Amino acid sequence: MAGAFYARGNILLGEERREYILNQIKKTGSVNAIDIARTLNVSEATIRRDLNRLSRKGLARRTYGGAMAIIPVGTEMKFNTQKEKFIDEKKRIALAASRLIEGNDVIMIEAGTTGIQIALNISSIKNLTVITNSCDIATLLAKTNPEFNIILSGGILRTETHSLIGPIADYSLSSINVDKAFIGITGIDITKGITATDHIEAQTKKRIIECAKKVIALCDHSKLGHISVNCVAPVNKIDVLITDSEADKDFIQKIRNLDIEVIIK
Repeated sequence: MAGAFYARGNILLGEERREYILNQIKKTGSVNAIDIARTLNVSEATIRRDLNRLSRKGLARRTYGGAMAIIPVGTEMKFNTQKEKFIDEKKRIALAASRLIEGNDVIMIEAGTTGIQIALNISSIKNLTVITNSCDIATLLAKTNPEFNIILSGGILRTETHSLIGPIADYSLSSINVDKAFIGITGIDITKGITATDHIEAQTKKRIIECAKKVIALCDHSKLGHISVNCVAPVNKIDVLITDSEADKDFIQKIRNLDIEVIIK
């Protein structure tokens, strides 16, 4: 759209710029000030002022070098929408996560879009035992790696995500031990810790964390600093955080100050 404006020699006014920026945030989840400035042929300072204005109005959340969508507390995107958001970042995060898995490991992969990406990257690893609460991950691995020992947790089926949660899942997870657990993050905050939107899912995530020697948290930059309604665990319950290159540098430093390894992809 912006390119069409400049092809005709027109300049976007302030409100038009901010509307364009909001539309980009809605489409992709985040924007970079430098990229927007180049696209709209204005200064970075102008775009930063626009982003600050949108932030003050509660329409976007400022990040290092740009802004991202605001996900209200208690709100969860539809699973199909989640699959489309930050897909390149999730692929890079999942690839980095898969490199932490070794032959003969017993691992837990939590249900989620990034977990599915991990499952696509572990076909060359030998003698794996994979425990999951995702019907999709179990089915995928059964087709691509039938030699793996694959264990489903059991539990209540969430028809939208094909994940298994609830008391049965929690009970089965409380009786196992794994080398590494790979968990998705709805929100992570230095003070409030790891949070989740659904209270039943939060309980299952707690059990997953408790059963692992090493907890690897996977989240794109939009989840950093976000707080959802249900507490899962303090930040120091995770051992490794894998995120993408758009992550806020100040937030990442605070995580590292807690002696948590951070991998940025």
